[in-house]
Order: sequence, then C-alpha cells, then structure tokens
Amino acid sequence: MVNCIRRHRHLRRGAAVVETAVVAPLLILGMLGMMEVGWAFMLRQTVTLAAREGARAGSLPGATLADVTSAVDASMGAANLEGYTIDTNIANLGPADLDVTVTVSIPLDRATFTGSMIGGGSFTIGSTTTMRREGIDAGQGVGGVDP
Repeated sequence: MVNCIRRHRHLRRGAAVVETAVVAPLLILGMLGMMEVGWAFMLRQTVTLAAREGARAGSLPGATLADVTSAVDASMGAANLEGYTIDTNIANLGPADLDVTVTVSIPLDRATFTGSMIGGGSFTIGSTTTMRREGIDAGQGVGGVDP
C-alpha cells in the first residue's frame, strides 16, 4: 500500500510539469497582450497631447508652421516616438480665419513592441485638435471677441 502511494505521487509530479508547460505560454502571451494594449492606450494619449500642444502653439498671435511643428516634436520626442505625421491648416490661414487645426498620427507598428507581427501595420493612431486663434476678432454675434 505504501509503495502504491509513492508511485502515485511520482505520477502526479509529472502531470504538474505537463500542466505548467501547457499553461505557462498562455499566461505569458496574455501578459504580453496586456502590455501591448496598455502601450497602445499610452500612445493614444501621447498623440492627443501632441496635437493639443501643436494647436496651442498655433493659436498664439503670430504663430507659424515651425511653431506648431516644434511643439508637436517636443511632445512626441518626450516619449521617444518617431515616424509620425503632422497635418495643420496654419499655413493657409488668412488674417480673419478663427481656428487652427492640428492632426498628429502615427502607424501602430512604428510604436509597439511587436511591430507588424500581430497586425500593427494596419492601424493608425491619430488625434485632431482645433483651437480658436488668439487676437482674432470674429465680429459681434459670431462668437468672437466683442469690440
């Protein structure tokens, strides 16, 4: 009887090793997946912040395309992100145009751990921000600064 119990324990130890070998890759894959999703959310927040900073820089009196680009570069550079695009309407604004718009986008595969291995190349994370330009009078009743 004692010999049977010892043999049963030995067989159970082998089952634990097999169970660990089957479950461990799934747990590791799940953990890496959660890290990727968390990174993507952080990336989305960084892109949104960069668009806001660019629009804020462009809304100041006398702002130029270089000011917008510099503000976006500083925000994206703080997160060590490269390969993003900036689109803005500041170069086409006239003296009476009220709003400046900045769009920042980055392909997901340029900023994730796995790159395009799990389909990252098919997604682009982007954000658009529009702000009212300072010092521009829209006229009374249009929502601008009243004289």
